[in-house]
Amino acid sequence: MQILFINDATSNPNWGDRAASISLRQRIGEAGGDMAFSFTERQLLGASFSVGAAIADPRRGSRWQEAVLAWTPPAAARLGARAWRRLGPAAGPRLVPTRWSDFARAADAVKSPAGPWSGLRHALERVDAVVMHGDGAMVGNGVLPRVMLLIAYVAIERFGLPVAIVNHTADFDHPALLEMAMNVYPRLHDIVFRDTISVERCSPFCQGRYAPDTAFAFSPVNRTAWLSVAGRRGYFDVWPDTARFDPGQPYVCIGGSSALASAAVSETRHQYARLVEHLRRVYDGQIVLTASDLVDERVFRQLASALDVPLIATRTPVQQAVDLLGHADAYVGGRWHPSIFAARGGTPFVPLSSKTFKMQALAAAAGLPATPHDAHRVGDQREAIAGDLLTLIAESTNLRGRLLRWGEDQATRSRGHVAGLATMASVAP
Repeated sequence: MQILFINDATSNPNWGDRAASISLRQRIGEAGGDMAFSFTERQLLGASFSVGAAIADPRRGSRWQEAVLAWTPPAAARLGARAWRRLGPAAGPRLVPTRWSDFARAADAVKSPAGPWSGLRHALERVDAVVMHGDGAMVGNGVLPRVMLLIAYVAIERFGLPVAIVNHTADFDHPALLEMAMNVYPRLHDIVFRDTISVERCSPFCQGRYAPDTAFAFSPVNRTAWLSVAGRRGYFDVWPDTARFDPGQPYVCIGGSSALASAAVSETRHQYARLVEHLRRVYDGQIVLTASDLVDERVFRQLASALDVPLIATRTPVQQAVDLLGHADAYVGGRWHPSIFAARGGTPFVPLSSKTFKMQALAAAAGLPATPHDAHRVGDQREAIAGDLLTLIAESTNLRGRLLRWGEDQATRSRGHVAGLATMASVAP
């Protein structure tokens, strides 16, 4: 079955986005799907779907395009997308509706041979089904969730294709996005959430189901084998950062949160400095900063230098990040996927707040304290965070084994995100 894959984040600097896309693509292949075309998160954000920009799965696509993307700094890419939205043709990003009543008009424009999204039409005319990687996109009212809902609507209503949205959290906190979802979700062939809170909140208007995040497919390597490699001097030094610590000795990892995207860097750095300094006093092991996203990196890079602590940042390969977190004493952070990486090795995590309810949902599913600490006030809440951390570490003998078994079960059940492909094949045009 030929698949159009929407929201491919395999080239995203964020560890979790990469991990989820890599593993979801693998699951789709295992279920018999052939990824004929894909659109990246970057293309969705810019609503750029011309043939030249959009053609085909990255493994089949333009080598020139991949080379350009590889050498384009993420910040420059974001600025470029913003400039294109301001200066580009009105039929591009401005085609994406801001309200449900405009969906039919926009869909007609997309279907039209004279419409601006020739690459999207090209793909939809040649595939049997569409799989959308919802991830954490369904929140707020930005371009990303709205364009994904529009593509789903166009695929179903104008091309007669079955569409599934999988591996995602849905926090429809904006009334305009909620209205769009209430009209598009009931049309979808399959809806799979990565947390049970989303299932419950969306149940009034859709028949969604739960499956664990596909990132559970990643697991850390055996500790003895890992230390024989990771223990070498400079192993974690990924330019431009250094991470000089001994992985054979106890350590905890500290991460950031998507909630910090709009926070002042100086105040966030101050809060995290107070937390790190307090943990140094009450925890006997090493402190390792983990910046799994550019939002965290902008804070932690200066913090690592100021406090002389190791930093593992975004350029680190996903599997190395999984190994690091899976063998830590504990993880403190508001990042969904790093928490999954930790749990896969039996590492408990202390949740911090995120821009959605996802950390609360994940901690509850793992059987851990499920009330997140405020990511904006980690310094003010340092004693409470340290208390939770030390309690989890003290329970490690039994807790790690339970989390390890739970993570293995979640990995098996994550195949549920592609369980609907079989029936999609039967209704494909």
